[in-house]
Amino acid sequence: MKLTPGLPLQIGLWTNEAEAVQPVGRLAVAGRRAQLEWSPEVIASRRLIAPALYAPEPGLHEARTADFDGLHGFLADSLPEGWGALVMKRRLAKLGVRWDDLTGVDRLALVGRQGRGALVYEPATTPVEDVQTLDLDELAAEARSILLGDEGRLADTLATLAGASGGARPKIHIGFSPSGEVCLTEGESAAGFASWIVKFRALSDPMDIGPVEEAYARMARAAGIAMAPSRLLPARDGPGYFATRRFDRPEPGRHLHMVSLAGAVEAPSHMPSIDYDGLLRAVYGITRHAGDLEQAFRRMVFNILAYNRDDHTRQHAFLFDAEGQWHLAPAYDLTFSSGPGGEHYLAVEGEGRRPTRAHVLRLGKRHGFSEARVSQMIDAVRASIAEWPRHAQELSVSASRDEITERLTYIDEAFG
Repeated sequence: MKLTPGLPLQIGLWTNEAEAVQPVGRLAVAGRRAQLEWSPEVIASRRLIAPALYAPEPGLHEARTADFDGLHGFLADSLPEGWGALVMKRRLAKLGVRWDDLTGVDRLALVGRQGRGALVYEPATTPVEDVQTLDLDELAAEARSILLGDEGRLADTLATLAGASGGARPKIHIGFSPSGEVCLTEGESAAGFASWIVKFRALSDPMDIGPVEEAYARMARAAGIAMAPSRLLPARDGPGYFATRRFDRPEPGRHLHMVSLAGAVEAPSHMPSIDYDGLLRAVYGITRHAGDLEQAFRRMVFNILAYNRDDHTRQHAFLFDAEGQWHLAPAYDLTFSSGPGGEHYLAVEGEGRRPTRAHVLRLGKRHGFSEARVSQMIDAVRASIAEWPRHAQELSVSASRDEITERLTYIDEAFG
């Protein structure tokens, strides 16, 4: 690894590992903000690599705000945040480099080809480490130590496997083969292995967060919400680890370009910056697809009734298909969560603490949903959540079962 702060980056789209990277543009820093120049290929094709802002036109496009490390929002999505940023900072510290001294462009160079989605950055300065272990229990214990301020012999392994992870919970990227074999490699999974994410418990999580998230994934699917495949991996002692397939890796060797809601419309995720009306407007404005709009609306209803209030702008994303069309990505990170001050990040008609059926119906009418259609979606979500006790029992949810049961009952009654 060799860091060269200030070096311009070439941005590419790497959708097929067997083919060359497609040129997207060049990026450099001027002052506190990055300057983007689209490639001739993107300009000629009019491909909307940025789904809502920064049209593919000649000239320099300055980042509209300094809120995303001085980057354009859709590019900032490639950066690690939360857990991924923590392990990257520790890795750099061993090399005598301070994360805070790097510009957003320098940080993208660290991501190189290991980011989410399909965007890649060259020349890459990604630190290289050997993967040392496949013991999930050891990695989970090491993750907890890092969160507590310590680190042991597996810290570099976790950093390697974390990739450009987002979110607060520790996680690693691994590959599964159809026969059940597991693969750990630098960056992308080996040929023939599907890419999955395995999550560990954060300090603030209950002991059974893995089974809880798997139960929520099952309820969401039953409610008609698109979710990537998931499973609960066994632990040596106690609850297992939640694992989910990466929807930006639809098959081995294939990548999908992905942009979060935060990156698409440049609405920061660390504060309530837009509401569900803003989400729905963004979904239809970007995808122009009624099915995607209904998926987003159904997801909102689920988040309300399932008490998932950690519904900020990084928790919703869009995928770019082979035909150059944007679609709403499957739902992810659905679990029992109190949110900021006990409220949803995304309010419903101005209400973040106690959104009701009346709020949902009013918002639905504004977006073209009949009262009958909204009621059907509410009934489907309620029916799926009614299965919580069965899922909790099957998945051995213990520490959280009673608290979640009581909260779900209260929310259902208050909803109306």
